[in-house]
Amino acid sequence: MVQRFMASNTNPDDLIPPHRLEEIFKIAFQLLLRKGREAANMDAVAEAADIDADLLRQRFEGEHDLVAPAMRWYFMRFSQQVSSSSAMYADIYSCMYLMLTDFAELCEEQNRIEGSLYWSTIGEIGRFDPVLGKEYLALRLEWAAEIRRRLVKFESDLQTPEDIDHLVDYFMMAFEGIIQMVKFETPLDQIFPAIDITMEALTSRMKKSPNMPGSK
Repeated sequence: MVQRFMASNTNPDDLIPPHRLEEIFKIAFQLLLRKGREAANMDAVAEAADIDADLLRQRFEGEHDLVAPAMRWYFMRFSQQVSSSSAMYADIYSCMYLMLTDFAELCEEQNRIEGSLYWSTIGEIGRFDPVLGKEYLALRLEWAAEIRRRLVKFESDLQTPEDIDHLVDYFMMAFEGIIQMVKFETPLDQIFPAIDITMEALTSRMKKSPNMPGSK
């Protein structure tokens, strides 16, 4: 999904810098959760964030509100940060282990700093808002595709490459489980042992015992 802008040669960060954008998205989510989607329109968010509404409309030309752009923003941020660390490893176990532990740390940090994992609540709201639900599903499928790419990259480590389909579903379940644990303020020193147990399913499908990455 490509964000459209009024000028094709305009760098979006020149309009609103990333750190400011994240503050605005947080406000948009707060309005959404407290008052509903209609209350999270451009004008209301601009007023609450003390920013010019026309600037928001220019930055997000064609968008009705900031809910979908905010979801995409958080998805890309999490995806890039998790992918950058796990990409340095040369085996399937280390790659997936780092994806899970880094994701847990990012979720815990956001929940601690912002008081909520705002983006993760959109799935429930999407049950009552078909357009938003479709957007959320598309992002979820992108995350599953990212998991698949990493498993396929190291499929030679697996006893049966055909297991990849099941492993994608399994790891999607693991990521969603981490989200729920963080929401209920489960400390990381309890989440990491659960991740260790989760990884046993992958280990049992590998040709040989993995080289364990450094423990968190």
